[in-house]
Amino acid sequence: MSKTTSAQESASAASLHVSWTLARAKKLFADAELIQRCAIDMAHEVLNHDEKQQKKVVELLKQVPLSANTATRRVEVLPEECFSSLLTDLKKTEAISLAIDSSCDRTDMEQLSMFVRFFDGKIFREELLCLLTLPGHTTGEIIFHELTQFFENNGLNVSQIVSVVTDGAPSMVGKHKGLVSRLSAVNPALLTFHCIIHKSVLCGKMKETMDTVKRLVNFVRESSSLQHRLFRSLLEEMSSEHKDLLLHNDVRWLSKGRVLERVCDLRDELVSFLSSLQSQKAHEFLSFLTDTKVIADVHFVCDIMSHLNHLNLQLQGKNHTVAEMYEAVEDFRSKLHLLERDIHGRKLHFPRLREHCEKNEMPEDPVMKDFVSKLAENFKERFESSPKISRDIVLFLRQPFSVSADGQWTGEAKRLVPSIEEGALQMEVLEMGSSELLKAQHKDAPRTSV
Repeated sequence: MSKTTSAQESASAASLHVSWTLARAKKLFADAELIQRCAIDMAHEVLNHDEKQQKKVVELLKQVPLSANTATRRVEVLPEECFSSLLTDLKKTEAISLAIDSSCDRTDMEQLSMFVRFFDGKIFREELLCLLTLPGHTTGEIIFHELTQFFENNGLNVSQIVSVVTDGAPSMVGKHKGLVSRLSAVNPALLTFHCIIHKSVLCGKMKETMDTVKRLVNFVRESSSLQHRLFRSLLEEMSSEHKDLLLHNDVRWLSKGRVLERVCDLRDELVSFLSSLQSQKAHEFLSFLTDTKVIADVHFVCDIMSHLNHLNLQLQGKNHTVAEMYEAVEDFRSKLHLLERDIHGRKLHFPRLREHCEKNEMPEDPVMKDFVSKLAENFKERFESSPKISRDIVLFLRQPFSVSADGQWTGEAKRLVPSIEEGALQMEVLEMGSSELLKAQHKDAPRTSV
Protein backbone atom coordinates (compact mmCIF):
# COMPACT_ATOMS: atom_id res chain seq x y z
CA MET A 1 0.00 0.00 0.00
CA SER A 2 2.76 2.46 0.93
CA LYS A 3 4.60 1.70 -2.31
CA THR A 4 1.45 2.43 -4.32
CA THR A 5 0.85 5.67 -2.42
CA SER A 6 4.46 6.72 -2.99
CA ALA A 7 4.15 6.07 -6.73
CA GLN A 8 0.94 8.10 -6.91
CA GLU A 9 2.53 10.99 -5.01
CA SER A 10 5.53 10.94 -7.35
CA ALA A 11 3.22 10.94 -10.39
CA SER A 12 1.26 13.90 -8.97
CA ALA A 13 4.49 15.78 -8.22
CA ALA A 14 5.70 15.16 -11.78
CA SER A 15 2.35 16.39 -13.12
CA LEU A 16 2.69 19.59 -11.06
CA HIS A 17 6.21 20.20 -12.37
CA VAL A 18 5.09 19.82 -15.99
CA SER A 19 2.05 22.09 -15.48
CA TRP A 20 4.23 24.71 -13.78
CA THR A 21 6.76 24.61 -16.63
CA LEU A 22 4.01 24.98 -19.25
CA ALA A 23 2.43 27.89 -17.39
CA ARG A 24 5.75 29.75 -17.03
CA ALA A 25 6.50 29.20 -20.73
CA LYS A 26 2.94 30.34 -21.64
CA LYS A 27 2.26 27.14 -23.56
CA LEU A 28 -1.02 25.34 -24.19
CA PHE A 29 -2.07 22.92 -21.44
CA ALA A 30 -2.80 20.34 -24.16
CA ASP A 31 0.98 20.25 -24.75
CA ALA A 32 1.31 18.28 -21.50
CA GLU A 33 0.15 15.12 -23.27
CA LEU A 34 2.69 15.78 -26.04
CA ILE A 35 5.43 16.07 -23.40
CA GLN A 36 4.33 12.73 -21.96
CA ARG A 37 4.49 11.01 -25.38
CA CYS A 38 7.94 12.52 -26.00
CA ALA A 39 9.15 11.29 -22.59
CA ILE A 40 7.89 7.78 -23.35
CA ASP A 41 9.59 7.80 -26.75
CA MET A 42 12.86 8.93 -25.16
CA ALA A 43 12.62 6.15 -22.56
CA HIS A 44 12.13 3.58 -25.36
CA GLU A 45 15.24 4.79 -27.17
CA VAL A 46 17.54 5.42 -24.19
CA LEU A 47 16.69 2.13 -22.45
CA ASN A 48 16.44 -0.11 -25.51
CA HIS A 49 19.31 -2.25 -24.17
CA ASP A 50 17.45 -3.00 -20.90
CA GLU A 51 13.93 -4.18 -21.70
CA LYS A 52 12.96 -4.74 -18.07
CA GLN A 53 14.00 -1.25 -16.95
CA GLN A 54 12.46 0.24 -20.07
CA LYS A 55 9.09 -1.34 -19.31
CA LYS A 56 9.22 -0.12 -15.71
CA VAL A 57 10.05 3.49 -16.65
CA VAL A 58 7.41 3.61 -19.39
CA GLU A 59 4.76 2.34 -16.96
CA LEU A 60 5.70 5.03 -14.45
CA LEU A 61 5.53 7.75 -17.13
CA LYS A 62 2.09 6.55 -18.25
CA GLN A 63 0.82 6.92 -14.67
CA VAL A 64 1.56 10.69 -14.65
CA PRO A 65 -1.78 12.52 -15.14
CA LEU A 66 -1.17 15.05 -17.91
CA SER A 67 -4.48 15.69 -19.66
CA ALA A 68 -5.40 19.29 -20.55
CA ASN A 69 -8.05 19.36 -17.82
CA THR A 70 -5.57 18.05 -15.24
CA ALA A 71 -2.97 20.63 -16.24
CA THR A 72 -5.62 23.37 -15.94
CA ARG A 73 -6.52 22.28 -12.40
CA ARG A 74 -2.85 22.10 -11.43
CA VAL A 75 -2.17 25.62 -12.70
CA GLU A 76 -5.16 26.91 -10.75
CA VAL A 77 -3.84 25.31 -7.56
CA LEU A 78 -0.19 26.33 -7.93
CA PRO A 79 -0.70 30.14 -7.91
CA GLU A 80 -2.92 29.86 -4.85
CA GLU A 81 -0.22 27.92 -3.06
CA CYS A 82 2.53 30.35 -4.17
CA PHE A 83 0.45 33.37 -3.12
CA SER A 84 -0.35 31.81 0.26
CA SER A 85 3.35 31.11 0.84
CA LEU A 86 4.25 34.69 -0.15
CA LEU A 87 1.68 36.14 2.27
CA THR A 88 3.03 33.96 5.09
CA ASP A 89 6.55 35.30 4.49
CA LEU A 90 5.34 38.91 4.24
CA LYS A 91 3.52 38.68 7.57
CA LYS A 92 6.78 37.66 9.25
CA THR A 93 8.91 40.49 7.84
CA GLU A 94 9.20 43.91 9.47
CA ALA A 95 9.58 46.06 6.37
CA ILE A 96 8.59 45.83 2.72
CA SER A 97 9.22 48.00 -0.35
CA LEU A 98 6.71 48.39 -3.17
CA ALA A 99 7.09 49.21 -6.85
CA ILE A 100 3.74 50.35 -8.23
CA ASP A 101 2.70 51.07 -11.80
CA SER A 102 -0.53 51.09 -13.79
CA SER A 103 -1.16 50.53 -17.47
CA CYS A 104 -4.10 49.87 -19.80
CA ASP A 105 -4.53 46.38 -21.22
CA ARG A 106 -5.85 45.63 -24.72
CA THR A 107 -9.45 46.02 -23.50
CA ASP A 108 -8.71 49.57 -22.16
CA MET A 109 -9.00 48.32 -18.59
CA GLU A 110 -6.48 49.90 -16.21
CA GLN A 111 -4.36 47.30 -14.42
CA LEU A 112 -2.43 48.22 -11.26
CA SER A 113 0.64 46.05 -10.71
CA MET A 114 2.48 45.89 -7.40
CA PHE A 115 5.87 44.27 -6.92
CA VAL A 116 7.21 43.71 -3.42
CA ARG A 117 10.80 43.48 -2.14
CA PHE A 118 11.52 42.17 1.34
CA PHE A 119 13.95 40.18 3.46
CA ASP A 120 12.62 36.69 4.29
CA GLY A 121 15.25 35.95 6.92
CA LYS A 122 17.72 34.46 4.45
CA ILE A 123 17.72 36.53 1.26
CA PHE A 124 16.13 39.63 -0.24
CA ARG A 125 13.28 38.64 -2.53
CA GLU A 126 11.43 40.44 -5.31
CA GLU A 127 7.97 39.07 -6.15
CA LEU A 128 4.82 40.13 -7.99
CA LEU A 129 2.39 40.86 -5.16
CA CYS A 130 -0.80 41.47 -7.10
CA LEU A 131 -2.46 42.76 -10.24
CA LEU A 132 -5.54 44.86 -9.40
CA THR A 133 -8.13 45.94 -11.97
CA LEU A 134 -9.25 49.58 -11.82
CA PRO A 135 -12.58 49.71 -13.75
CA GLY A 136 -13.20 53.46 -13.39
CA HIS A 137 -11.07 56.50 -12.55
CA THR A 138 -7.43 56.05 -11.52
CA THR A 139 -6.98 58.88 -9.03
CA GLY A 140 -4.60 58.70 -6.10
CA GLU A 141 -7.55 58.24 -3.75
CA ILE A 142 -8.86 55.22 -5.66
CA ILE A 143 -5.41 53.61 -5.96
CA PHE A 144 -4.80 54.13 -2.23
CA HIS A 145 -8.20 52.60 -1.42
CA GLU A 146 -7.51 49.54 -3.60
CA LEU A 147 -4.06 49.09 -2.06
CA THR A 148 -5.26 49.36 1.55
CA GLN A 149 -8.24 47.10 0.81
CA PHE A 150 -5.89 44.46 -0.62
CA PHE A 151 -3.61 44.67 2.43
CA GLU A 152 -6.55 44.36 4.85
CA ASN A 153 -8.13 41.45 2.98
CA ASN A 154 -4.86 39.51 3.08
CA GLY A 155 -3.84 40.25 6.66
CA LEU A 156 -1.02 42.67 5.82
CA ASN A 157 -0.29 46.00 7.48
CA VAL A 158 0.19 49.17 5.41
CA SER A 159 2.58 50.47 8.08
CA GLN A 160 5.03 47.74 6.98
CA ILE A 161 5.66 49.73 3.78
CA VAL A 162 8.95 51.62 4.22
CA SER A 163 9.57 52.69 0.61
CA VAL A 164 7.59 53.10 -2.61
CA VAL A 165 8.74 53.41 -6.21
CA THR A 166 6.34 54.88 -8.79
CA ASP A 167 6.41 56.11 -12.38
CA GLY A 168 6.02 59.74 -11.29
CA ALA A 169 2.44 60.15 -12.58
CA PRO A 170 0.30 62.82 -10.82
CA SER A 171 -2.01 60.15 -9.37
CA MET A 172 1.06 58.60 -7.74
CA VAL A 173 3.09 61.59 -6.55
CA GLY A 174 0.49 64.39 -6.30
CA LYS A 175 1.40 66.65 -3.37
CA HIS A 176 -1.96 66.49 -1.62
CA LYS A 177 -4.05 63.72 -3.18
CA GLY A 178 -1.44 61.39 -4.69
CA LEU A 179 -0.85 57.84 -3.51
CA VAL A 180 2.55 58.68 -2.03
CA SER A 181 1.21 61.54 0.11
CA ARG A 182 -1.55 59.29 1.47
CA LEU A 183 0.94 56.53 2.33
CA SER A 184 3.23 59.10 3.94
CA ALA A 185 0.35 60.07 6.26
CA VAL A 186 0.32 56.45 7.47
CA ASN A 187 4.12 56.19 7.72
CA PRO A 188 5.85 59.64 7.94
CA ALA A 189 9.28 57.99 7.52
CA LEU A 190 8.28 56.55 4.12
CA LEU A 191 11.01 56.73 1.44
CA THR A 192 9.73 57.50 -2.06
CA PHE A 193 11.50 57.14 -5.39
CA HIS A 194 10.70 57.95 -8.99
CA CYS A 195 11.48 54.83 -11.06
CA ILE A 196 15.02 55.34 -12.37
CA ILE A 197 14.27 53.67 -15.70
CA HIS A 198 11.22 55.88 -16.24
CA LYS A 199 13.39 58.91 -15.53
CA SER A 200 16.07 57.85 -18.00
CA VAL A 201 13.45 57.22 -20.72
CA LEU A 202 11.86 60.64 -20.16
CA CYS A 203 15.29 62.21 -20.67
CA GLY A 204 15.56 60.77 -24.16
CA LYS A 205 12.43 62.08 -25.92
CA MET A 206 13.25 62.76 -29.62
CA LYS A 207 9.88 63.55 -31.09
CA GLU A 208 10.17 64.92 -34.63
CA THR A 209 12.62 62.43 -36.14
CA MET A 210 11.08 59.49 -34.31
CA ASP A 211 7.54 60.42 -35.39
CA THR A 212 8.56 60.52 -39.07
CA VAL A 213 10.25 57.12 -38.78
CA LYS A 214 7.17 55.67 -37.07
CA ARG A 215 4.91 57.00 -39.82
CA LEU A 216 7.22 55.49 -42.42
CA VAL A 217 7.14 52.07 -40.76
CA ASN A 218 3.37 52.22 -40.33
CA PHE A 219 2.95 53.20 -44.00
CA VAL A 220 4.95 50.21 -45.24
CA ARG A 221 3.53 47.66 -42.80
CA GLU A 222 -0.01 48.85 -42.06
CA SER A 223 -1.31 50.62 -45.20
CA SER A 224 -2.36 47.35 -46.81
CA SER A 225 -1.62 43.64 -46.49
CA LEU A 226 -0.58 43.49 -50.15
CA GLN A 227 1.94 46.30 -49.73
CA HIS A 228 3.44 44.61 -46.67
CA ARG A 229 3.74 41.28 -48.53
CA LEU A 230 5.41 42.96 -51.52
CA PHE A 231 7.95 44.66 -49.23
CA ARG A 232 8.84 41.36 -47.55
CA SER A 233 9.18 39.71 -50.96
CA LEU A 234 11.56 42.47 -51.99
CA LEU A 235 13.69 41.86 -48.89
CA GLU A 236 13.93 38.17 -49.81
CA GLU A 237 14.87 38.97 -53.41
CA MET A 238 17.59 41.37 -52.26
CA SER A 239 18.89 38.79 -49.73
CA SER A 240 18.48 41.34 -46.96
CA GLU A 241 19.81 40.63 -43.49
CA HIS A 242 16.36 41.35 -42.01
CA LYS A 243 12.99 39.98 -43.06
CA ASP A 244 10.79 42.91 -42.03
CA LEU A 245 10.54 46.29 -40.31
CA LEU A 246 9.80 46.48 -36.59
CA LEU A 247 6.67 48.19 -35.30
CA HIS A 248 7.18 50.75 -32.54
CA ASN A 249 5.61 50.04 -29.16
CA ASP A 250 5.72 52.95 -26.71
CA VAL A 251 5.37 50.58 -23.74
CA ARG A 252 8.58 48.76 -24.70
CA TRP A 253 11.49 50.89 -23.53
CA LEU A 254 13.97 49.50 -26.06
CA SER A 255 11.54 49.75 -28.97
CA LYS A 256 12.59 53.17 -30.32
CA GLY A 257 16.25 52.27 -30.67
CA ARG A 258 15.51 48.94 -32.34
CA VAL A 259 13.00 50.46 -34.78
CA LEU A 260 15.57 53.10 -35.78
CA GLU A 261 18.33 50.51 -36.18
CA ARG A 262 16.14 48.39 -38.45
CA VAL A 263 15.16 51.39 -40.63
CA CYS A 264 18.84 52.39 -40.95
CA ASP A 265 19.83 48.83 -41.86
CA LEU A 266 17.06 48.59 -44.50
CA ARG A 267 17.41 52.11 -45.92
CA ASP A 268 18.48 50.98 -49.42
CA GLU A 269 15.68 48.41 -49.58
CA LEU A 270 13.14 51.02 -48.44
CA VAL A 271 14.32 53.49 -51.12
CA SER A 272 13.97 50.80 -53.78
CA PHE A 273 10.51 49.80 -52.59
CA LEU A 274 9.14 53.35 -52.23
CA SER A 275 10.45 54.22 -55.71
CA SER A 276 8.13 51.57 -57.13
CA LEU A 277 5.02 53.11 -55.52
CA GLN A 278 2.97 55.91 -57.04
CA SER A 279 1.24 57.40 -54.00
CA GLN A 280 1.95 60.88 -52.65
CA LYS A 281 2.89 59.49 -49.24
CA ALA A 282 5.43 57.15 -50.82
CA HIS A 283 7.11 60.11 -52.57
CA GLU A 284 7.20 62.07 -49.30
CA PHE A 285 8.88 59.21 -47.47
CA LEU A 286 11.24 58.66 -50.41
CA SER A 287 12.33 62.31 -50.15
CA PHE A 288 12.85 61.78 -46.42
CA LEU A 289 15.12 58.76 -46.99
CA THR A 290 17.15 60.36 -49.78
CA ASP A 291 17.82 63.65 -47.99
CA THR A 292 21.37 63.22 -46.67
CA LYS A 293 20.95 65.89 -44.00
CA VAL A 294 17.74 64.35 -42.65
CA ILE A 295 19.23 60.85 -42.70
CA ALA A 296 22.23 62.21 -40.78
CA ASP A 297 19.75 63.16 -38.04
CA VAL A 298 18.26 59.66 -38.14
CA HIS A 299 21.70 58.06 -37.79
CA PHE A 300 22.55 60.45 -34.96
CA VAL A 301 19.33 59.63 -33.07
CA CYS A 302 19.94 55.92 -33.68
CA ASP A 303 23.43 56.19 -32.14
CA ILE A 304 22.10 58.16 -29.16
CA MET A 305 19.32 55.61 -28.62
CA SER A 306 21.86 52.77 -28.61
CA HIS A 307 23.61 54.46 -25.65
CA LEU A 308 20.28 55.03 -23.87
CA ASN A 309 19.22 51.42 -24.48
CA HIS A 310 22.52 50.22 -23.03
CA LEU A 311 21.81 52.21 -19.87
CA ASN A 312 18.25 50.87 -19.82
CA LEU A 313 19.46 47.28 -19.94
CA GLN A 314 21.86 47.97 -17.07
CA LEU A 315 18.94 49.16 -14.95
CA GLN A 316 16.57 46.33 -15.81
CA GLY A 317 16.37 42.94 -14.10
CA LYS A 318 16.14 41.63 -10.57
CA ASN A 319 18.35 42.02 -7.54
CA HIS A 320 19.77 45.46 -8.35
CA THR A 321 20.33 47.73 -5.38
CA VAL A 322 19.27 51.36 -5.67
CA ALA A 323 22.90 52.36 -5.11
CA GLU A 324 24.04 50.39 -8.14
CA MET A 325 21.29 51.86 -10.30
CA TYR A 326 22.11 55.44 -9.36
CA GLU A 327 25.78 54.68 -9.93
CA ALA A 328 24.94 53.50 -13.47
CA VAL A 329 23.07 56.76 -14.08
CA GLU A 330 25.98 58.85 -12.77
CA ASP A 331 28.36 56.93 -15.02
CA PHE A 332 26.08 57.64 -17.99
CA ARG A 333 26.03 61.34 -17.14
CA SER A 334 29.84 61.31 -17.32
CA LYS A 335 29.63 59.55 -20.69
CA LEU A 336 27.36 62.29 -22.01
CA HIS A 337 30.15 64.85 -21.48
CA LEU A 338 32.44 62.58 -23.51
CA LEU A 339 29.78 62.33 -26.24
CA GLU A 340 29.56 66.16 -26.35
CA ARG A 341 33.26 66.37 -27.20
CA ASP A 342 33.22 63.34 -29.50
CA ILE A 343 30.37 64.58 -31.73
CA HIS A 344 32.64 67.32 -33.15
CA GLY A 345 35.70 65.09 -33.13
CA ARG A 346 36.29 61.60 -34.48
CA LYS A 347 32.75 60.39 -33.64
CA LEU A 348 34.08 57.19 -32.11
CA HIS A 349 30.82 56.74 -30.20
CA PHE A 350 28.60 57.62 -33.18
CA PRO A 351 29.49 54.86 -35.68
CA ARG A 352 26.43 55.21 -37.94
CA LEU A 353 26.71 59.00 -38.10
CA ARG A 354 30.48 58.80 -38.73
CA GLU A 355 30.00 56.39 -41.64
CA HIS A 356 27.24 58.53 -43.16
CA CYS A 357 29.24 61.78 -42.85
CA GLU A 358 32.37 60.20 -44.37
CA LYS A 359 30.40 58.64 -47.22
CA ASN A 360 28.64 61.90 -48.12
CA GLU A 361 31.54 64.21 -47.20
CA MET A 362 29.37 66.34 -44.95
CA PRO A 363 29.96 67.86 -41.49
CA GLU A 364 27.77 67.14 -38.51
CA ASP A 365 24.97 69.54 -37.64
CA PRO A 366 25.71 71.89 -34.68
CA VAL A 367 22.22 71.04 -33.45
CA MET A 368 23.50 67.55 -32.62
CA LYS A 369 25.94 68.86 -30.03
CA ASP A 370 23.19 71.05 -28.60
CA PHE A 371 20.96 67.99 -28.32
CA VAL A 372 23.62 66.03 -26.40
CA SER A 373 24.16 69.05 -24.11
CA LYS A 374 20.41 69.35 -23.47
CA LEU A 375 20.21 65.61 -22.82
CA ALA A 376 22.97 65.96 -20.20
CA GLU A 377 21.10 68.90 -18.61
CA ASN A 378 17.87 66.90 -18.63
CA PHE A 379 19.55 64.03 -16.78
CA LYS A 380 21.01 66.48 -14.28
CA GLU A 381 17.63 68.14 -13.60
CA ARG A 382 15.67 64.92 -13.29
CA PHE A 383 18.21 63.24 -11.00
CA GLU A 384 19.16 66.35 -9.00
CA SER A 385 16.67 65.47 -6.26
CA SER A 386 17.82 61.85 -6.10
CA PRO A 387 19.64 60.74 -2.97
CA LYS A 388 23.40 61.22 -3.23
CA ILE A 389 25.05 57.89 -2.47
CA SER A 390 28.79 57.87 -1.80
CA ARG A 391 31.19 55.33 -3.23
CA ASP A 392 31.73 53.90 0.28
CA ILE A 393 28.08 52.86 0.56
CA VAL A 394 28.17 51.33 -2.92
CA LEU A 395 31.34 49.49 -1.90
CA PHE A 396 29.64 48.25 1.30
CA LEU A 397 26.72 46.88 -0.69
CA ARG A 398 29.09 45.03 -3.02
CA GLN A 399 31.97 44.13 -0.69
CA PRO A 400 30.75 44.53 2.92
CA PHE A 401 34.09 43.29 4.31
CA SER A 402 36.11 46.01 2.52
CA VAL A 403 34.90 49.08 4.44
CA SER A 404 35.82 50.46 7.84
CA ALA A 405 33.15 50.12 10.53
CA ASP A 406 33.74 53.65 11.85
CA GLY A 407 33.93 55.37 8.48
CA GLN A 408 31.82 58.36 7.46
CA TRP A 409 29.57 56.13 5.37
CA THR A 410 27.62 54.97 8.47
CA GLY A 411 26.55 58.57 9.10
CA GLU A 412 25.45 58.87 5.49
CA ALA A 413 23.52 55.60 5.81
CA LYS A 414 21.74 57.10 8.84
CA ARG A 415 20.87 60.19 6.80
CA LEU A 416 19.47 58.11 3.95
CA VAL A 417 17.55 55.70 6.21
CA PRO A 418 16.70 57.48 9.49
CA SER A 419 15.48 54.26 11.14
CA ILE A 420 19.03 52.87 11.15
CA GLU A 421 20.86 52.92 14.49
CA GLU A 422 24.35 54.04 13.51
CA GLY A 423 26.07 52.57 16.56
CA ALA A 424 24.39 49.17 16.11
CA LEU A 425 25.34 49.22 12.42
CA GLN A 426 29.02 49.82 13.23
CA MET A 427 29.05 46.98 15.76
CA GLU A 428 27.39 44.62 13.31
CA VAL A 429 29.91 45.48 10.57
CA LEU A 430 32.76 44.74 13.03
CA GLU A 431 31.22 41.39 13.93
CA MET A 432 30.80 40.55 10.25
CA GLY A 433 34.42 41.45 9.54
CA SER A 434 35.69 38.98 12.14
CA SER A 435 33.55 36.08 10.88
CA GLU A 436 35.53 33.77 8.59
CA LEU A 437 32.37 31.78 7.91
CA LEU A 438 30.55 34.82 6.51
CA LYS A 439 33.57 35.74 4.39
CA ALA A 440 33.66 32.25 2.92
CA GLN A 441 29.92 32.29 2.21
CA HIS A 442 30.14 35.74 0.64
CA LYS A 443 32.56 34.57 -2.06
CA ASP A 444 29.95 32.39 -3.78
CA ALA A 445 26.68 33.93 -2.56
CA PRO A 446 24.68 36.54 -4.54
CA ARG A 447 24.36 40.02 -3.02
CA THR A 448 20.73 39.42 -2.07
CA SER A 449 21.72 36.64 0.35
CA VAL A 450 24.47 38.56 2.14
